[in-house]
Amino acid sequence: MKKILSVIFLLQLYNFAFTQNINDALRYSFLTYGGSARYMSMSGAFSALGADLSTLSTNPAGIGVSKKSRFEFTPIIFKENMGAEYFGSKTEKENYHVNLNNIGFILNIKPYNESDEFSEWKSIAFGIGYSRLANFYNDVSIKGTNDNSSRLDLFMLNSDGYHPSEISDPEWIAFDTWLIDTIENSDYTYIHELYDNYGEEQIKNIKTKGGVGEFVFTLGGNYADLIQIGATFGIQYLRYIETSDYIENSDYTDLKTFTYTENLKTIGAGYNFKFGIIYRPLDYIRVAAAFHTPTFYELKDIYSYSMSSEFTTADSDGYKSYYSEIEEKEYVYEFYSPMRIILGVAFVGTQYGLLSIDYEYVNYSKARFRSEDYEYEYENNEIKQNLDRAHNLRIGGEIRLAPIFLRAGISYYASPFSQTFNALGSIKSYSLGLGLKTNTSYIDISYNHSFSDYNYLMYDYDTDVNGNVLSEIAKLSRTDDIITFTIGYKF
Repeated sequence: MKKILSVIFLLQLYNFAFTQNINDALRYSFLTYGGSARYMSMSGAFSALGADLSTLSTNPAGIGVSKKSRFEFTPIIFKENMGAEYFGSKTEKENYHVNLNNIGFILNIKPYNESDEFSEWKSIAFGIGYSRLANFYNDVSIKGTNDNSSRLDLFMLNSDGYHPSEISDPEWIAFDTWLIDTIENSDYTYIHELYDNYGEEQIKNIKTKGGVGEFVFTLGGNYADLIQIGATFGIQYLRYIETSDYIENSDYTDLKTFTYTENLKTIGAGYNFKFGIIYRPLDYIRVAAAFHTPTFYELKDIYSYSMSSEFTTADSDGYKSYYSEIEEKEYVYEFYSPMRIILGVAFVGTQYGLLSIDYEYVNYSKARFRSEDYEYEYENNEIKQNLDRAHNLRIGGEIRLAPIFLRAGISYYASPFSQTFNALGSIKSYSLGLGLKTNTSYIDISYNHSFSDYNYLMYDYDTDVNGNVLSEIAKLSRTDDIITFTIGYKF
């Protein structure tokens, strides 16, 4: 086979648009929230409680419960453990990170006055804060020996029927490093060294970092100690960085090894509105509801690809190794996350403690991509057909042994793909916490443990006789252990 050397690379706009998919939509929509140590120790079951900076991002009516102005600062330490199983081989990696969970203040514009004879508004407060809503830190290694297929199958099939000048980015650099080549005297049919001769070792290393953080501006008040209402304007900042190296090694073909590297950086910002209410029909019962509009993002992807290969036999020029890359490209687009509805109830005992329950509804199928130069019809239909409604539950309690407070909670974030409890993609967690409070300050600490299992698509490689897509899937499991500290001051 003779490689065509007079190749002209054509920049095609649709290659940019295809970098956005259902995985991106889910990553930017699946939020588990972050907050103060008290909030975290009760697994986020706080919509009917308030008097905590964390509620500005969940139920802004909570600002009306604050009887004093306050400042909060919350750093976290978290350990992430990633396990992978692929063709019977298991790997495991562990990492530690330090981050800021939330910071901000609540200022009582109209200080709480229980005996105010001139107004039913007992207090009015304004809050500014920052909360981390999602962490994208991840480090996973997947390894196994595959007797079914090669990643080169996809490059080969995607190139069939196209002149080399017409094939898209990953296929082009596979061609440029001799990993795929045209069959002589064919109508642009491609082949590769491992085709129908599988059994190669496959490795994929993926490192990601970043997160979603939200700056909130909240106004709310307490009416007659009966109703608290509030509204938040949120500005979310998103940052996602991923580097993945895909490697195949063979000791029985002329192709010894190749590495395919993908680099992606997504940055952008969006805005949303949140509205909430807390109703106190009795002194010890609080009922809450909150509505979150979609977050309207404008995002930019910056991405590049590279490929290297090494052969046993040298070519006519004496080369055994090849390298090719696609330099950085950028694409700007819009993304709308789904709306959220939160309902809550809390039973508050002035002397003994409290119990709080939150329910959250999210319809992930409503997430949408949008751009002026691309319709996203396929991607949005994929989201609509494959994602579903999710029902999330958070339960937390507190025992008062003043000035010490003991706390605990559990939470369940349903899989966006299924309504069954043990569905892949669901996140289950439990939490414990301890607090020390005085009239002017408080110190809290919490521990959260969460775990989930999900499938990771390595690649699609063909279709069967019935048109079903054949894929290579790795099984991943993740556990997170988080320690949260809060220092607060009331004034």
